[in-house]
Amino acid sequence: MSKLIALRCYRAIPLRGQSVNATAQRPAAGSSPKIYTGAMDYGCGGLAMTQAQPKPLTFAQYLAQDKGTDRRYELTHGVLIDVPPESDDNISLALGLAEYLKQVVSWRLLRTHATTLQVPSLPGVPQENRFPDLMVLTPELAAQLKGKSSAITFAMPNPALVVEVVSPYRSSAEDNYRRDYIDKRQQYEQRGIAEYWIVDPTSAQVTVLVLAPVGYQTQVFKGKAQITSSAFPTLSLSVDQLFALGHE
Repeated sequence: MSKLIALRCYRAIPLRGQSVNATAQRPAAGSSPKIYTGAMDYGCGGLAMTQAQPKPLTFAQYLAQDKGTDRRYELTHGVLIDVPPESDDNISLALGLAEYLKQVVSWRLLRTHATTLQVPSLPGVPQENRFPDLMVLTPELAAQLKGKSSAITFAMPNPALVVEVVSPYRSSAEDNYRRDYIDKRQQYEQRGIAEYWIVDPTSAQVTVLVLAPVGYQTQVFKGKAQITSSAFPTLSLSVDQLFALGHE
C-alpha cells in the first residue's frame, strides 16, 4: 500500500510514463529497496512523492521474469537483486575442475555458473536461489531440466555435488568468507545437497561436506592430500592438483 511522505492538499496525480519495477540494485546493509510509484501531489504550493513497496515476487514469477536475459539475479525478500560478475580466477578454476571431472562423469551432467538452484531462505539469509560455481547433476535431474529454464526448483531432485570457489578475503568476518562457509552451507544443508565442496584459494584448502542424519560432516584437505568424495569414490585428485587446474 502507498503512503504519502508529506501530506499536502489536493489529489495525487500519476506522472505520465511512470511505472513500478520490481527489479532493484543490491540495497545497503540492513535496508530494503524502495520503489517509487511516481505519483505526485500538487497543491498549496507544496509537493509530495508517494512511496510504495512492490508486491514481492514468488519464485515462479522470478523464473518467468528472468527469461530472455543473460543477467543473473538472486530473489531476496521477493525482490530481484543483481548478482555481481564472478572473478576470472574463480571461473577458470571452476571450469578446470569441470573439465577434470569428465574423467568420472558425463559432460552432460556438468553445469557452471549459469544454472540457478532454489534454496530455502533462512533467518539472516534471505536469498531464495543461488548460482553455484559448479554442479554435477544426477541423470534424473538432467532429464527433468531438458527443455526447461536452467533452474533447479524444490520439485526437482538435488544435484549430486555442488562446488563453490571462495572469493579472496582477509578475515572470516568478511562477506566473501561468510557467503560460502556459513550462509550457503546452511542453505545447501537444509535443501539436502548430499555433497558440498568449498574450494578456498586464499587458505589453499578444500572443505568437503557430506550430508549425514545429523547434518554436514566436514573434512578439510590441503597440499598433496587426495580429496575424498562420497559422490565419486574413484576420483583421484589432490588439493595441489585442483588449484593447478585454474592455471592450465
